Amino acid sequence: MTPRNAPEPPGAGDLLDEIDHELLKSLRELWTAVDPMPPTLVEQIKFAVELEDVDVEVMRVREEEQLAAARGDERTRLITFDSESLTIMVNVRPNKNGTIRLDGWLTPPASHSIELRTSDGPIMTSSDDGGRFVVDDVPHGMTQLVVRPVAHTSTVSTPTISL
Repeated sequence: MTPRNAPEPPGAGDLLDEIDHELLKSLRELWTAVDPMPPTLVEQIKFAVELEDVDVEVMRVREEEQLAAARGDERTRLITFDSESLTIMVNVRPNKNGTIRLDGWLTPPASHSIELRTSDGPIMTSSDDGGRFVVDDVPHGMTQLVVRPVAHTSTVSTPTISL
């Protein structure tokens, strides 16, 4: 209980004073030193926001596995994306020329228009009637799959991943 003539404690609506600004500056410096912002964060955010379609169903990563190839030291990644209407499984493996090859499968299987958004620009392809698709010579960097299903009205998009 505060005496009648005692000033009210500062509230959320009060202006910040010099001590508050110094404290916030010190806190910012601490976080910058201990956990700096990733250098590609701004690029990742801009890349993710650039989707033209407003009505997009965003998928979630269900599982990701690192697999060793049968020969040599080549490594592959198997990523599964899941949503209410579609599942995409993508096998990611390096090409000898330094690019990446994506082998993908859609479930339920059908022929759909597919856009692979990369930091170098979009790559267009489509899946066959069995839901299979291949995208070769994919550059390293931020990537996102956008599927425009024939039978559905909404576009389906994976989260942005780094290849």
